[in-house]
Amino acid sequence: MNKSERGKLARRWTTQQSNAGLAFLLGKGAPPFQRLDDGQNDLRGLPITQVIRNATISDMDLSGATLEGFGQFGMCRVEHCCFRNSQLTTNLGHLFQACDFTSAKLTGAVLWGQFCDCDFSSANLSSASGNQTKFIRCVFSRTNFRKAHLLHCAFEDCTFEHCTFGSGSLAFSKFERSPLDLDGLGNTLIEKVTMN
Repeated sequence: MNKSERGKLARRWTTQQSNAGLAFLLGKGAPPFQRLDDGQNDLRGLPITQVIRNATISDMDLSGATLEGFGQFGMCRVEHCCFRNSQLTTNLGHLFQACDFTSAKLTGAVLWGQFCDCDFSSANLSSASGNQTKFIRCVFSRTNFRKAHLLHCAFEDCTFEHCTFGSGSLAFSKFERSPLDLDGLGNTLIEKVTMN
């Protein structure tokens, strides 16, 4: 998704449609647009301007969506959602299952809870933070981890390919069946990291 496409998606959201989209995320009302051909609800480009809390969200295409102002996900269960090219730079928590974060901008985001079967290929996690966050069967390919601080985190059955690290920390984290090239970590702090 290029800048022009992202802009086009953002412009289709009137105030009324944005309110309907946010309400739909919270399980209220009807979706503002028709379902996409793949069966997902079309919330592409939605500006999320409020806290989405204690919601169960599934089968949504939020490609190009943005978290703005107070926008964040708190204590949510999010399943089978697409966040390609989204800008998610605040809080993301509790459970994300089978979500696509390809090329998403997660710069400075606070990740907490659990991420299972998620794809972070080409995602920007620079300056992101997490403490005791669990990543299970996640794909990290060409992911930017520069200045990320993921402390006491658990990585189980994850894959890391051509990722960028440096000036961050993985201290006290555990990597189980998740091979990580220690030579490619640069000056990333790896105090008491365990690998099995």
